[in-house]
Amino acid sequence: MPIIEYRGESANLKVLAREIEADPHLAGTCSLTLTPLRQDRRDSLRHANWAEISVSVASGLATNAVYDALKVLVERARDRGPVDEVTTRPEGGSGEESDGTEGAAER
Repeated sequence: MPIIEYRGESANLKVLAREIEADPHLAGTCSLTLTPLRQDRRDSLRHANWAEISVSVASGLATNAVYDALKVLVERARDRGPVDEVTTRPEGGSGEESDGTEGAAER
């Protein structure tokens, strides 16, 4: 099961989660986990609540249509504010962040 993670402002990712759940191509094929990030992050000059969203695509459904629909919604979210892809990992990944962020992958 591929897992795609994005980091951005919490409010923006909540809207993205609602859009994913409402999309006819993604509804029922993706599961979502929204995780708030700690506020002691020093890598941002903005004073926003940051979060990560993990999008798990059901096995056997990882088709181009699913990824294209997700890409469109993520691009729309990027128009609203910063959204960065954190990792893409297969099912059973180590759960460690490649950018050294601690605790963000714990669910």
